[in-house]
Amino acid sequence: MITLAMYFLLVAGNAGAGTYTSTKHGTDADRSVVVPGFPYTTKGLCAQCHEQHASVDGNEPTPPASEGPTPYALFRANFGLDRNELCYACHETFTIGSMPLGYGRYGIYQGKTKYNNSIHYSSSNMLWSPDPVPPGPPLDDAGNCHNCHNPHGYNDGAGLIPNMLFARDSKTGDSPAYEMGCEACHDGTQGGAFKNVKAQLNKSYSHPTHSFNNRHVLPETGKSEAGSSFGPANRHAECVDCHNPHALDSTGSTHTPPGNAVSGALKNVWGVVPSWPSIWTQPKIFTVRRPPAYPDGSSKEYQICFKCHSYYGLGSLTNGVSSIIGPSGINITDQAWEFNRNNKSVHSVVVTLNNQTGSYSPKALTASQMSSPWTNVGNQTMYCSDCHGADNEGSGAKGPHGSNVKFMLKGTYKYWPARNDGQLWRLSDKNNFTSYGGLFCKNCHPIYDGTWKNNVHSRSMGRGGAHSNRACVECHVAVPHGSKRSRLIGYNTDPAPYNYGGNSLKITAFQKAASPMGYSKSNCNVTCANGHNLSGGDP
Repeated sequence: MITLAMYFLLVAGNAGAGTYTSTKHGTDADRSVVVPGFPYTTKGLCAQCHEQHASVDGNEPTPPASEGPTPYALFRANFGLDRNELCYACHETFTIGSMPLGYGRYGIYQGKTKYNNSIHYSSSNMLWSPDPVPPGPPLDDAGNCHNCHNPHGYNDGAGLIPNMLFARDSKTGDSPAYEMGCEACHDGTQGGAFKNVKAQLNKSYSHPTHSFNNRHVLPETGKSEAGSSFGPANRHAECVDCHNPHALDSTGSTHTPPGNAVSGALKNVWGVVPSWPSIWTQPKIFTVRRPPAYPDGSSKEYQICFKCHSYYGLGSLTNGVSSIIGPSGINITDQAWEFNRNNKSVHSVVVTLNNQTGSYSPKALTASQMSSPWTNVGNQTMYCSDCHGADNEGSGAKGPHGSNVKFMLKGTYKYWPARNDGQLWRLSDKNNFTSYGGLFCKNCHPIYDGTWKNNVHSRSMGRGGAHSNRACVECHVAVPHGSKRSRLIGYNTDPAPYNYGGNSLKITAFQKAASPMGYSKSNCNVTCANGHNLSGGDP
């Protein structure tokens, strides 16, 4: 028998008929499709999940026949012995469209096996947040679907929440239509500071997760039920653009360098792989790694980043530079363009330097020019998040959510191309590279440790000190992802932001030497005082 109190809990208290009948459960739920002999075929009927009577025409509804009385008149007590079996009865067996078994309509849910191997299933922190409004679900069961989803729908006053999620970010008033309720737990209340992503997103330089509403797309397919997708007119950086809450692995861990394979926190998220055009040209053709062709989505971290930081998310550009000003005050650039395998020089985010097709020998720096763990030169890859992340990853949530340092640069040393006092880094800072916030490049490159690692730099110590007061960005591009010249060299004709301030670069021609100590005047042509000329060069 259903009591009056139970009725209000099931229908009025949690949802209200108007909300429930607008949800997918209220319009599509039909257990007869997956349970042979199930007596109810009316889609959306409460009886698809709740055993409202002892029998139907004298027969016990199936299942269950032997479980006995269950809380809230559900067909499975506590959602079943395996915690979520009531939900799995439908969400594990439907095949919709071209999606594999268990993937659901769009692929955000990838089946019981992957969810049961995820940290959101196994972690004891996966419980309802202590945020008081709205009230939590009635079952205190870690890993239960009900910790994130209200099967009846929830109207937060701003409209229906996608996928029947609870509106839970009551502390900030941010719309969960784009935050997906993640911050109800990832605000430090569940798991402490290491799970406090909200604090990182509220920092000065962050992904714009708090800047846009109602642009959410699903982590596997890039599509939403409203048809929105990525593109210049629909920019966003929501949690599920980078994370799949149903299929991140059981550790939810970040990476340990070197390498570029997706970490546990990035598992099963769709991404894009460019077809590489000629040197310093915008890639415009992409393989989209998503189900059903790619059931596990992205295999490399950069594939997730490129869906926003490339033509795929920025549209057609000139010289790699967009008109969008990032939080650090610099125009956002096309990173797939910069990491093109046919460029002369790059950081090894996509492939190892020995496999950088556009580079010529010697492709990599020498081991003496690198710090651990990067001394296996030419044979290692790296993550975007080796350079970009929180400024306090040792004590707070990891990853490139936000930082109080420009460009979200991370590591022991965090400042480029200027020091923390605003002055550009110069070779004359050789004894101070670990001061003024620290020269960012010093995290991986010794540069100067009593001796210079490159005889071009060493000219600051002798022969009249010709380079002693030269800024790094007088020779090197200020966005050091990649360049159409060797050794990340920029020319004075390059546009900002590669040419810092639009007028910092001094080189007009350059040719890479066979060794770091093999440079002479004949290797470059410059416009600065005491300039020298090079016939030819590396265009």
